[in-house]
Amino acid sequence: MVRGIDVSDYQGTVNWPAVARAGIEFAVTKATEGGTFVADSFTRNWSGIRSAGLVRGAYHFYRPRTDALAQANLFLNIVKLQPGDLPPVLDIESDDGVEPERIRAGIRSWLVRVEEVTQRRPILYTYPSFWERLGNWQDFTDYPLWVAHYTTAERPWIPGGWRTWAMWQFTDSGTVSGVTGPVDVNSFNVIRAGSQSMMVVQVQRFLRAKGYDIGALDGVFGLKSQEATRQFQMALGLTATGEITSRTWAYLLDATITGNGKDLKPPESDKTMPTPTDEIKLIDVMKFYQDLPHQAQALSWLQSRLEGGVLQEFARRWRNDSSSTAAIQLVDVAKFYRNLASQNQALQWLEGQVSSGMKQEFAQRWRSPQQFREAPIVLANAAQYYQGMSHQKQAWQWLQERLSHEDLAEFARLWRQ
Repeated sequence: MVRGIDVSDYQGTVNWPAVARAGIEFAVTKATEGGTFVADSFTRNWSGIRSAGLVRGAYHFYRPRTDALAQANLFLNIVKLQPGDLPPVLDIESDDGVEPERIRAGIRSWLVRVEEVTQRRPILYTYPSFWERLGNWQDFTDYPLWVAHYTTAERPWIPGGWRTWAMWQFTDSGTVSGVTGPVDVNSFNVIRAGSQSMMVVQVQRFLRAKGYDIGALDGVFGLKSQEATRQFQMALGLTATGEITSRTWAYLLDATITGNGKDLKPPESDKTMPTPTDEIKLIDVMKFYQDLPHQAQALSWLQSRLEGGVLQEFARRWRNDSSSTAAIQLVDVAKFYRNLASQNQALQWLEGQVSSGMKQEFAQRWRSPQQFREAPIVLANAAQYYQGMSHQKQAWQWLQERLSHEDLAEFARLWRQ
């Protein structure tokens, strides 16, 4: 069993080398709470965990009465993740007298914001009876579950439609060398030969997205998935066991780590996307989105062809909020698609606003990336989707160096008028 602990100010000063010698593989420390609180022990624990060679993680204790984005930004300002760190953790165990639907919306806002910035899908921590009191929501199952359930059974009680757990806090009164007094002790759900679960499906998706051939996306950790894991581990200099423990999992869920750079096209044996002769559906696009460059480019192209009013109405329908005025990006829609009925209804509505010619052009761009790789770019679109990335800055600098002084002066006059 792969064991880990989680700590806060309550544990005082922890002797992390002693914890490592006790056989603990991972540790999660409290970082922030609400909109302003920063744990006194965070800085020393954050550095100490890594120095001792443990896999480290950080959690935020959610306070429903405080603005969710303010809480997310506090966490992001304090916690600077590095390769090999666990994804951010959102601790949900207090309602503070706030109505469940407000808590639900706040949780979603925190998760989306933190994933957007860190490029890691956050872990959601809770305990079953509390989650069920809130409403036993079923719409967070794409986030890894860290469940707190103290039982003598061999497995925890899993709420909220999750089919499995990633980490299980099985006691709050454990004894571990290096920690004074009782401490929370956890188990990581190791994936090894023959494992079958939705967690395996998630692992297979991440391996495929990084360029590894896992065979069929079937939730069975078979020979191809094991070999893909070994290749991924070797590429990172990890011990190539072919098993997914907390260390490999932490690297795997980091979208900034690209793997071995192989072609990311799904293998023929697992191709379920409609063929080029089929009519493309936006729901299918969202289901099979893998964050590949040509897919993002196709969605950006489609967005640039839609009228502002259409996008605004789609955003209201997507968010199920008639008062929403915030802009929406189709790439973000694809990233956070959860196959919810409200999302599918919004996508069906949007599809009805797209002309047949635009659908055909989009389908070609989606399915034939090479054909459009050198397509001319509209500068207005380039400005709209500018994100400050280094290659974007280089492209703008390259263009500026090739324009005459007179052209730049005229451009400045038109821009500022």
